[in-house]
Amino acid sequence: MKIIRYIGAVLLAAFAGQGCSLLDTTPDGRETLDQIFADHDKTAAYLNTCYMNLPTKGTSYYWVCNAPTALSDEGYLVSGTINDAIPAKMYTSGGTASSHPLRDYNGPTENYYSIYMLQLRYCTTFLQYIDKAGVNSESERARWRAEAHTLRAYYMLEMLKWFGAFAYEPNGYPDGYDYSTLKKRSVWELAELIDAECTAAINTNELPWRIDNPSDVKRMTKALAWCIKSKAYLFAASPVHSEDYSADQKQSHWRTAFQVNQQAVEALESNGYALKTSVSNSRIYTGKAAAYKELFTSISLTSADDRETIYQGVSRQNYVDHNYIGALNWPNNTTRAGVVPTQEMVDAYEVLSADGTVAEPLLDLSDPYTAAKVPNYNPKALDLGYKEDDPYAAPRDPRMEACIIRNGDQILWGGELRTVETFVGGENGISDDTSENRFTRTGYYYRKYIAPDVDATDNKADAAPWKFFRLAEIKLNLAEAAAEAGELGVAKAQVDAIRSRVGMPALPENLSQAEMILRVRHERMVELCYEECRYFDVRRWAEAFNSSELYQKYFKIPCEKLTAMRITRTKNPDDTYSYTYERRVDDLKNASTQARDVLLPIPENEANNLYSLTNVRWQNSGW
Repeated sequence: MKIIRYIGAVLLAAFAGQGCSLLDTTPDGRETLDQIFADHDKTAAYLNTCYMNLPTKGTSYYWVCNAPTALSDEGYLVSGTINDAIPAKMYTSGGTASSHPLRDYNGPTENYYSIYMLQLRYCTTFLQYIDKAGVNSESERARWRAEAHTLRAYYMLEMLKWFGAFAYEPNGYPDGYDYSTLKKRSVWELAELIDAECTAAINTNELPWRIDNPSDVKRMTKALAWCIKSKAYLFAASPVHSEDYSADQKQSHWRTAFQVNQQAVEALESNGYALKTSVSNSRIYTGKAAAYKELFTSISLTSADDRETIYQGVSRQNYVDHNYIGALNWPNNTTRAGVVPTQEMVDAYEVLSADGTVAEPLLDLSDPYTAAKVPNYNPKALDLGYKEDDPYAAPRDPRMEACIIRNGDQILWGGELRTVETFVGGENGISDDTSENRFTRTGYYYRKYIAPDVDATDNKADAAPWKFFRLAEIKLNLAEAAAEAGELGVAKAQVDAIRSRVGMPALPENLSQAEMILRVRHERMVELCYEECRYFDVRRWAEAFNSSELYQKYFKIPCEKLTAMRITRTKNPDDTYSYTYERRVDDLKNASTQARDVLLPIPENEANNLYSLTNVRWQNSGW
């Protein structure tokens, strides 16, 4: 049997000339691949192996917290630096190439780099055997082949997102291959390979557009393939991966990204995907953001019940126990507040006029904060009524209420309406004690994935499964690529459709290209908050060297120091209360905001082995 070798930390023995019988056997090592692929059921089981390490997000990260959210400017882990949670370690040290908390999800031998490389190998093996495999029907063969192509594209996308460029050959490396010639593929080349995988899947009639059977919810679809293409080109065209290209090449890349994303949105919408604009439970989902809120807290696992979600997980997320309000005298006390919203996230929600017809960003989007995190207010937002000494008085984007709990907000808990007190000494008050996990460090609590009628005594305590891809994200991918490519009308139309869902006014007419790019980026922060998009956005808009203006502007200044709102309450002689609001940044810091942190490091042993083979440095910049 022909032996093929693949790159990855778990397969470095092949590079060293050691035995490679593993590559001729199935994952359990008991049967040869020829034996496996001669049997229908065993072929299906091998495809299941290709599904084995799909990404898990949300509260699936170690210590039950959404680590990427806590490593951007959206959120902060209340326990700060005192426990073993991924953000806690990143706040203090930021990790090293040999031991990185975010990369090494289960120790140095089980990390995203090696596991995704391993999955790529499984997918490639499956694709090499499926054409002659003993499968019961040609329709199953075609669908399984398309699923493997989509899975291979998915793992490549995850590698690209976390690590940037890497070496990859779809057909593997045969015996006798000269590994001294091994080279990384550029991110753009990887995007083109992802495109080819997804196109092969999309062109397969047997691959469905959507999944209507809950038992098949994890299976690949044409819609997911379009999402993967969309995201791959968006990342590949972004500044962090474009440092070595000319201005004309950069513009050409954005033009391609625009065209692919336009095709993606058109294909998705013509096949039944649409923004969610109505609610099924109008009793508890109310207000302009009702449909938006229900989208993230509904339990449905099938696309038939939700036309916006394109791909989601199976397991329900655990937010109430680990990412909600803690209070000693509430029933079934929550364990910890987890990752709480920052003042930066609150600042992102636009200020509305009293009648809701005019909206303005609170800050100057071209320069929102000084290096010391002093806000640069937009004068037009101040004209609409925003006041530093009463920051919650003026109307704001309805998505704020759907996602964030502020002082004075009301929530339903155990059937009882309660008023949240985040002021110092309040029932849910801000705390500087890092040993106290139950109370906010920023003055805010998380709400986006919490059902309005949550009750820790029943199954509402578990949030809906994680939504990996939804139509709004793909529309915003299109908007960004369109803005960068100069297609401002297309960009505006996509953003306006998303804003309209929550009753927000359309973007102003006649924005310049620079203004449109800023507005699209701002809309991504608001619409996609806590969805693991911001972590990557602030990094892909930067560059991986410390002197870069883009690094300083989009990554270091936004994320290095995070702001809290400390509220104090004073009782007046007439038994009313006055509140004082103080922005504080000095105690919330993140050590993982060096330029090198725009990408994760390749595992040190992998980088060293690759260097020994090629005499070329493989490690990502700065590590």
